[in-house]
Amino acid sequence: MSEPRNILTQYIEDSMALLRTANIVLPQRAKANVYHHAGVESIYRIGAMFINVVERDYCKSFVVMQAGQSYPSHFHRIKTESMYALYGVLTITIDGVEHILHPGEILHIERGQDHAFYTETGAVFEEISTTYILNDSVYLDAHIRQSPYTYRRTVINEQQWEVMIHAEG
Repeated sequence: MSEPRNILTQYIEDSMALLRTANIVLPQRAKANVYHHAGVESIYRIGAMFINVVERDYCKSFVVMQAGQSYPSHFHRIKTESMYALYGVLTITIDGVEHILHPGEILHIERGQDHAFYTETGAVFEEISTTYILNDSVYLDAHIRQSPYTYRRTVINEQQWEVMIHAEG
């Protein structure tokens, strides 16, 4: 098995490649969060990369998921959000009901609604939401809820992002 850092580096490279394949024009300045809820070793199975483009009273993020990847069930106490599919096919389950999104389709998720995502193909979508609030996501899996944030998330700060974008150039 590879070292966790090597897996994470490869995952970020694969995510950037998927964004290029999807013809997504990336912002020059952004922060990103790579979620790996079951540990870095399981990133290709559970998690996603969120690229935060706007963080104000409203937020916009690009979300990248590799083929076969899922994002665990959770709900928000405060935030509402909309998912707008850009590339690939995305399955979103809301309160137990599956919705399949193709590019150009949008789905709204209200505060308190349990939701999870999955893609067989790999997907890129926009998450447009009310402002981000730390710890507003409540995960249904007790193991995830009890895991420290540093175990289940890696942050790419603006300086690291700028280096990545220029390396892609």
